Amino acid sequence: MRNILLSFVLLFAAISTVFAQKLTVESFKLAGSDLTAQTQPRKDLNDRNCALIKVGVGLQGVQFEGGIMGNVENKTGEYWVYMPQGNRQLKVKHANYAPVMVTFADYGVEKLESNRTYELIITASGNVIGPVDAGGNFYALTVSPKDTKVSIDGVLQSSSTDGEYSAMLPYGNHTYKVEAGGYISKSGSFTISSSDMTPINVILVSAMATVSVTCPTPAVSLYVDKKSVGMAPWTGSLKEGMHLIEVKKEGYRSQQRTINLSQQQKLDVAFNELAAIQGNLSVNYKPFGADVYVDGKKIGQSPRVFNGIMVGNHKVEIKKDGYGTESKTVNILEGQTATLAGVLSTNASSSVASGTSSSGNTITIPVKDGISIDMVRVEAGTFTMGATAEMKDPYGEEKPTHQVTLTNDYYIGKYEVTQALWKAVMGNNPSCFKGDNLPVETVTWDDCQEFISQLNRITGKTFRLPTEAEWEYAARGGKKGRGCQYSGSNNLSDVAWYKDNSDSKTHAVGSKQANELGIYDMSGNVWEWCQDWYGRYSKSSQTNPTGATSGSYRVLRGGSCFITARICRSSYRRGNTPVNRDYSLGFRLAISE
Repeated sequence: MRNILLSFVLLFAAISTVFAQKLTVESFKLAGSDLTAQTQPRKDLNDRNCALIKVGVGLQGVQFEGGIMGNVENKTGEYWVYMPQGNRQLKVKHANYAPVMVTFADYGVEKLESNRTYELIITASGNVIGPVDAGGNFYALTVSPKDTKVSIDGVLQSSSTDGEYSAMLPYGNHTYKVEAGGYISKSGSFTISSSDMTPINVILVSAMATVSVTCPTPAVSLYVDKKSVGMAPWTGSLKEGMHLIEVKKEGYRSQQRTINLSQQQKLDVAFNELAAIQGNLSVNYKPFGADVYVDGKKIGQSPRVFNGIMVGNHKVEIKKDGYGTESKTVNILEGQTATLAGVLSTNASSSVASGTSSSGNTITIPVKDGISIDMVRVEAGTFTMGATAEMKDPYGEEKPTHQVTLTNDYYIGKYEVTQALWKAVMGNNPSCFKGDNLPVETVTWDDCQEFISQLNRITGKTFRLPTEAEWEYAARGGKKGRGCQYSGSNNLSDVAWYKDNSDSKTHAVGSKQANELGIYDMSGNVWEWCQDWYGRYSKSSQTNPTGATSGSYRVLRGGSCFITARICRSSYRRGNTPVNRDYSLGFRLAISE
């Protein structure tokens, strides 16, 4: 009996010791000026904003019960507890203290209200026996790619630039979700305990589909969802879903294909050969037997109807020995026949000789209002075109080198077309840098064609843009060429206005040294449009080449005052759309003998 009584005494003493360590409510009240519940809201099950209780207590490992929504947030010196409106009690617990039930009505608050912030102050009294557990630990998560969205227990985490995420969480099971555009999202779970946390490494797998597009027609442009992506054949990555694939080429009927992609799908899209859009050309020129050339290629003799000419603008020339050459630009329309008729003039009244004055290898052709054009004669010859040995550090577009033969003499502008000449012909001045003797610029390839058409009406001549081969042959000095890297010299500053000496502006034509033929500014000052469509070189020998038969870009040559020395070499070439307008784009004229 005595032993039983002693046991009861000891048990009571132990219980007294535990409950001497207790949590006490100091105060509970509405924090009227605190808007945290509104600015950092959390929804209840009815999608209404919760009330927020900020519990101030100087302990780690505190736990709460009573209709709490989501995880309790452990802030510095306090806990944030979200509860639905209408709640009347909150239980506060700690492993080393007696729990306390907070009844809100005891402190003048009948029940919690949505969107309101409350302040609860708890103190701990008594002596704590043994170490105090923090009640939680850190998680560690590494993700790839780094620009992902990471959610822990459904809460989006602040972004991390290094792809590593960590924060303290209460003990127990937790979930994560990692997602990024173009990747397959990944979810999982982990457990927080007092032990070391094993880092979680999440590598997302690309969800993009791979699409390869082919078309047997060469040099076709490819569009995906109406945006240009380059030329076919093409391989690229696209998001899942519907896409419009289209292949186009000037003078041909385009084709379209709609595809529906799933994640990580691999799809080959093969188009049929594009059908050419054609019309006809009727040529009735005398004397009979005159040769007819379309875009530099002989197609037969006059008189004749030539069927199957591709639609678009074409340069048509009618030639016969002993007569002047007639040159016309003809627009071929689908299913229609364009007509040319006339009589070739004799050489005595040919388009170049008539109304000109000459000195040595230069002729001067009057235009109007005292403005004239100086043209330099270039003798026919054969040369190696492209990245020859003296052309240092060439680009791939300049290769392969190939032999080119020009069978006819021609004239090319001694100077780039000036603003004074442009104004005399067109009545306006589109240039950015103004000055009568400065090269005209800010002109498109199409603008040049309109200028030439007006100029030919005024002068009765047949001016044109030089072909790319004619331009390079003249830039190299023709038969008088000394194998220079630039037009007329291996020292670019002697012959050109370029990035290092131009002060980023154009300069008067002819103010640097001429090349071997007496032609100025074929390196630097302004880019010069050529007649040709831009295309890749072939290694085979060519005679009177006129470039690609079609394309999206016209050839530009010579560099400009904004360009480095490497791009001012005589072999460097570039393409641009015929409608591109820029304050570095100009041109010079050519005319057949």
